Amino acid sequence: MDDHTRDPGVAPPLGNPTGWHAADDASAPDDARLAGGYWEHATLRRATEHGVRLFNAGEYHESHDCFEDEWYNYGSGTPESAFLHGMVQVAAGAYKHVDFGNDDGMRSLFETALAYLRGLPDDFYGVDLEEVRETLRAACDGPAAIDGWKISIDGARPEAYPADYEYAERIDEGH
Repeated sequence: MDDHTRDPGVAPPLGNPTGWHAADDASAPDDARLAGGYWEHATLRRATEHGVRLFNAGEYHESHDCFEDEWYNYGSGTPESAFLHGMVQVAAGAYKHVDFGNDDGMRSLFETALAYLRGLPDDFYGVDLEEVRETLRAACDGPAAIDGWKISIDGARPEAYPADYEYAERIDEGH
């Protein structure tokens, strides 16, 4: 676990996705056992929650920024880096399709996303990656497959609320 990506204030998931360590995990720090568990990379979970909700609200540029900003915390070759890089491509591809009608650009970005997401667990930090991969493949065949698509996290398809926009704005101000 990287201490710079820990944050005990990030809420636990619904379920037990990859990245979550339950309180009965022998390697869990004492404070994590008392809290009911911990995220291996809590800042990744936080960025993922914000990024997914913004994506689901059609805010693809802001969603992209959430994933991209967190991606810089991980070295290449790690599952976390591959996940975040893949999700950057997902948001960018949706942006190309919805905002610019550029379906060739969308396909290229989605094909790259599929390469990054290949081999990752189906429930990575709460995101239903099996469904994401299926939707990306379908959109490569017929771009309308992503029209109205919302990404599932913890079994729900939440949309953005003010805290998500504030998070994205803080990222934007930091660059």
